[in-house]
Amino acid sequence: MKRVTIKEVAKHANVSIATVSRVVNNLGTVTEDNRKKVQKAIKELNYFSNTAASNLKKNSSNVIGIVIPTFTNEFFMKMIKGIEDQFGNSEYVFYIASSDDNPEKEKAILRKLFESNAEAVVLATIGNNEEFIRELLRMRMNIITVDRRIKLNNTVDYIGENNYESAYNLTKNFLKINKKKELVLLGGYEDLSIGYERIAGATKALDEADVEFDYYNGEYNEHLAEQIFKRLQVSYPQGCGIVSLNNTMTTGLIHGIYQSDELKNTELYPIASYGQIDFQDVFSKNIVTSVHQFPYEIGKEAAMLLQGKISGETNALTTKLIENIIYS
Repeated sequence: MKRVTIKEVAKHANVSIATVSRVVNNLGTVTEDNRKKVQKAIKELNYFSNTAASNLKKNSSNVIGIVIPTFTNEFFMKMIKGIEDQFGNSEYVFYIASSDDNPEKEKAILRKLFESNAEAVVLATIGNNEEFIRELLRMRMNIITVDRRIKLNNTVDYIGENNYESAYNLTKNFLKINKKKELVLLGGYEDLSIGYERIAGATKALDEADVEFDYYNGEYNEHLAEQIFKRLQVSYPQGCGIVSLNNTMTTGLIHGIYQSDELKNTELYPIASYGQIDFQDVFSKNIVTSVHQFPYEIGKEAAMLLQGKISGETNALTTKLIENIIYS
């Protein structure tokens, strides 16, 4: 891919090269209108400053970026802890940011890390930024993807879990203990690996058992899952079994159940949860089986791989899956 020049940005924005330079380097006075024009051109042309590119050949800033989709899921907090513990009291500092499930925000964070000369990035992507990430890799930025795979044909390292197998085993275990004839599969993030791999694993188990089910897309969103549960109460007044493929959605289901004194102490809506939730033991009548994940170990493995990349000890592309445990 041909590198875009500052001259091309200036022409695209219809401003002078000096104006582009002031915006890129945050120097001098620029009118708000011109600043917006330049920022728009930079975004549209996918421009990287020459300074940032050349910095990759110099000493790094000793900053490691950790980019996650949300701060509200404990999974990512434990993963970050694993990364930090593996690096210990090293000279590296961590820049931790959330994309808030927004691809454009994720792209802006990655750009900032590149232009700030970050040593490396641990990325749990929201998706839709494959080409941008490919360009960062081409410019030799160290990127380790975690939790979510990206579609770059084995050109980026990945540390995660076996979503397909875990969802398959969770659903098979649930079918052994679930007494409800009606069954609902609650999935989401259908364009991301954690979404479609889990859906594929769960539906495989259901198909093998010749079990019919209704599917709902909860978008891995707590509030939406709670709203879906209210609909299930209407559609299945006698109850149904629910396979929830994400712990945030499970929390939403539990909130829905516990809004009714009549439901919270019954087993009308047993849940199989991919991932555990806070104080899960309290809800043992509701969550009858679950996948126990190991985000701390994912973080440690990602950090160890990153240490090898930074030191030059390893250059091989790596994919490693951490095995989960099914709890009943």
